[in-house]
Amino acid sequence: MWICAPEFIGEKIETLHKENVLPRAAHEHPAELQNFHWFVRKQFQWTNQPCRFNIAADDVCLIYCNGRFVGGSSAQAYPFRYPYLTYDLTPYLKRGDNVIGVHVYYIGTLNHAYQSGDLRQGMWAQLCTAEGEPVLESDRSWKALHVTAWERTEVIAKDYDTQFRESIDAARFPFGWENTRFDDSAWRPAVEFEQDDHVLEAQRTAPLSFYVQQPAYMEMRNGVLFCDMGEEVTGTVTLQAAADSGAAVEIRCGEELKEDGTVRFQMRCNCEYRSTWKLSGRKSDQIQFFEYMAFRYFEIDAPEGSIDLASVGVRVRHYPMDKEACVLKGDAVSEQIFNLCKRTVMLGTQDAFLDCPSREKGQYLGDVFITAQAHLLLTGDPAPYQKALLDFASSACICPGLMAVVPSGQMQEIADYSLLFPELILHYYRFTGDKKLVEKLMPVVNQLEAYFDRFRGADGLLENVTEKWNLVDWPENLRDKYDFPLTRPIGSGVHNVINAFYYGMKKHADCLRNIVDLPQKNEAEAVRRAYLRAFQMESGLFRDAAGSSHTALHSNALPLYFGMIGKAESAAVIGLIREKGLCCGVYFAYFVLKGLAKAGAYELMNALLFSDGNHSWRNMLREGASTCFEAWGKEQKWNTSLCHPWASAPILLLIEEVIGLKAVKAGFAEYAVQPHFPPHIEKLSLNIKTVRGRIQIECSQDKAFCTDDFS
Repeated sequence: MWICAPEFIGEKIETLHKENVLPRAAHEHPAELQNFHWFVRKQFQWTNQPCRFNIAADDVCLIYCNGRFVGGSSAQAYPFRYPYLTYDLTPYLKRGDNVIGVHVYYIGTLNHAYQSGDLRQGMWAQLCTAEGEPVLESDRSWKALHVTAWERTEVIAKDYDTQFRESIDAARFPFGWENTRFDDSAWRPAVEFEQDDHVLEAQRTAPLSFYVQQPAYMEMRNGVLFCDMGEEVTGTVTLQAAADSGAAVEIRCGEELKEDGTVRFQMRCNCEYRSTWKLSGRKSDQIQFFEYMAFRYFEIDAPEGSIDLASVGVRVRHYPMDKEACVLKGDAVSEQIFNLCKRTVMLGTQDAFLDCPSREKGQYLGDVFITAQAHLLLTGDPAPYQKALLDFASSACICPGLMAVVPSGQMQEIADYSLLFPELILHYYRFTGDKKLVEKLMPVVNQLEAYFDRFRGADGLLENVTEKWNLVDWPENLRDKYDFPLTRPIGSGVHNVINAFYYGMKKHADCLRNIVDLPQKNEAEAVRRAYLRAFQMESGLFRDAAGSSHTALHSNALPLYFGMIGKAESAAVIGLIREKGLCCGVYFAYFVLKGLAKAGAYELMNALLFSDGNHSWRNMLREGASTCFEAWGKEQKWNTSLCHPWASAPILLLIEEVIGLKAVKAGFAEYAVQPHFPPHIEKLSLNIKTVRGRIQIECSQDKAFCTDDFS
């Protein structure tokens, strides 16, 4: 049975709609139900038999058992397909009295990170034997309390409602609530409710990994404790402190330092990371905030002598990653770039593939296109990739052309991203050989194709796709002066990039049909010919739009990437890329570099991949990066996040092009290795875990030696 706070019984708010079409019954969300913290407890008797704990929460929760932290709740999802997580609770239980405590949080805003703002709040939980026999389930016997210790505050980022600033008054906090001896007699029974749209399904992905990491460096500076984690982390600061009741501890986190050496908590990515805790006056307060942040440095401003220095740390969180599952060695620069991207993917993969773990915390389809591939190569774990594909497929009920960021309350649509969906499925199949998921997703692919076909003009090309953003690249200053009005709604006329992606969608949709033995439509070739007629100039280069004479990098890299031109025709495009370099965003660099590799221009691909110019991964390292930036440099975007996994393309390029590991048959049933080294690299080794087993590769300029443990 689902349970919730009584404040949430009643009418819900319809939040799912196309970006530019508001729902009919939209109404304002009560401010008093935003930033809502709800504690739920259940005491019970237990023997020594093993047991499992299943849980789903709306919006999200943290779980405790007998005073010990267990983990986090299920991933975000639309309410018509709630996932639940399963924990082995046996190590936390004891014979006799036990208690489960769940901290349920409902943010109540429409944002990128949470599917919230709909007045759906609560949780479902079930304790089972190892054989799956239910022992207890959430019902009105669970005691609950709306905890008002979190004071009404502002959001941490202007124009983003992703996260409220945490200001906690310990005098109103029920200390010890997660322990068996706590007196909950004043707490109210939880409210039971049933709704047809609460459909539960087992979550495909594993629970998040939580662990405490100590600062690499600490120093007291003018009465303020300064801490450096040594690298970017995602998590919450934790410590113990004691002082008079009402005395405040302020914690300020940031990705950078200011000129005076203090933490830049008003971050360039537009987040203000400043949290406060008013002490209770008890012997010791365990300070632990709820919501995670992305930062490297933090400072603690507290009454003199109040902090237990040994307790200071960060409870780091991210999707579990075996760091030994994919290891590249042999060249210093390659290792630096690879490990920079690897850490970014690790921290940016939470319960979804996030664009960044700071400002939006949203799962964007375009970002996933790069991050999901990189993550699967780094881990050999297909579950997060599967989940992402199903997440985006589930948005087809809002628009058959798919939403850009899911599952969330932020209704955003980007045509470029949607058109990548069939290729995203194809890459998944290439890595895993999972034909069943391809079959399951084909109805969504067919609807997607039919949706975009509605915008096809008499010339066979897309025009006026006004319902969705036409992005090309981001930020705007890295579009290489692309000559078309990318306004919202989009300007009239026919432009290049959206039609290159349209061709790719047609081509890859047919590839998927071939995999699952469905008839192919064979429409990609007609789109290719129409594209060449509209955009190819006598020079062999491609114009940005019909009637334009400008040739942006983006307009030329995509026909190379999608194989729309032959080898002879590629020379002019490769020459343009050589001249322009990576005058694009870090996201689009994937298409440029992969396009060069597909055309056999490995020398230029390597020159750009290992460049030390201002538009390079080495520039990020030069600027002190421990994770990839949102743009090539801190100052190249007005609100640059310093942890952005969409910049992780080098993982794919180093593995698939420089070392040259390719799955010849799906799921690595057959693979090949063909190195394409730049002159400065003598040798590289790669130890990688695939879905089929581990591969060990030792390679040099012109040869490779491989072993595997495939059965």
